[in-house]
Amino acid sequence: QVFLFDLEFGCSSAHTLPELSHGQSFHLAFARADCVYFLGGHSLSSDSRPPRLFCLHVELLQGSPLISCESLNTGMSISSAIITRTGPTHRYIILGGYKLDSQKRLECSTVTLDEKGIHIDHLEPPTWIPDIIHSRSWFGGSAGEGSILLGVPTE
Repeated sequence: QVFLFDLEFGCSSAHTLPELSHGQSFHLAFARADCVYFLGGHSLSSDSRPPRLFCLHVELLQGSPLISCESLNTGMSISSAIITRTGPTHRYIILGGYKLDSQKRLECSTVTLDEKGIHIDHLEPPTWIPDIIHSRSWFGGSAGEGSILLGVPTE
């Protein structure tokens, strides 16, 4: 289900969309105007990371919102990645994540949202230090525009 929260009026609504019936977690989300894009994620039903990209259109009509979902063909097999916005425009950097349960994604991508939709491009990754390359897990988040905090648990 997709839940919409209207913080101004203090109400919420739930919407069931057939395109999202398999469920997914650990995905990335980007928003611009009336569209929310969901990229990648872990499928709960198949225990996999299919190369997904959904565009959720939200129209906030008076009384009842109208929501539709479109499955796009330019998705990525990725979950648990870190994302940061690079400035006032709708441009983001995706760092890391996982391709499989035990296979980290040592890559970077840029995502740009414009009037025509979403554009995903490869970005040269940073030089990874051995502690990051050989760690079994990592975590982190955006530390502000264009900066990412990455943590690696030690033994």
